[in-house]
Amino acid sequence: MDIKQSNRQKIKEDMRIFALRDGSELNLKVAFRLFFLTGGFQFVFCRRVQDMVCKVPVIGRPIRRVLWWMTCMIFGSEIAIDATVGGGLYIPHPYGIVLGAATIGRNVTILQHVTIGRRARGETADPVIEDGAYLAAGAVIIGSIVVGENARVGANSVLLQDLPAGATAVGIPAVIKLPQAG
Repeated sequence: MDIKQSNRQKIKEDMRIFALRDGSELNLKVAFRLFFLTGGFQFVFCRRVQDMVCKVPVIGRPIRRVLWWMTCMIFGSEIAIDATVGGGLYIPHPYGIVLGAATIGRNVTILQHVTIGRRARGETADPVIEDGAYLAAGAVIIGSIVVGENARVGANSVLLQDLPAGATAVGIPAVIKLPQAG
């Protein structure tokens, strides 16, 4: 899971993923639509702007906090300031999402009303969502757990344990279904 990309690379990857999911090639018309008419992309882009502003000496961190607050108010969703987010984040419906301090890999899909966070304040490790993971609507991922590469968490599932790469978790509490060999 390599999330050490520049913000410019992350934005380009975000745009590419949104265009791809829309069945389009990334061009000027699609870019215009993403920036002005696509709420999910606007939410992700606001996060990228926050990350860029934070690097401005002295005033960057306070301005970032204000931008973070405005983004939360506008979209009714939150990506914690302490979260680390890779490029290609696809959030088509940015409503009711709460992403606490977590590490989110590249090309991750997060649908509406997803919650990611720690179980208790004393936990020292954050949740990790690896590359290519898919978190369906209403999924809850709680605790110092790892959602493996290309794993899927079903709608309204509550995941309380590690999810291996390629596996699927469904239910409350989530039951893990490993990928079939062959």
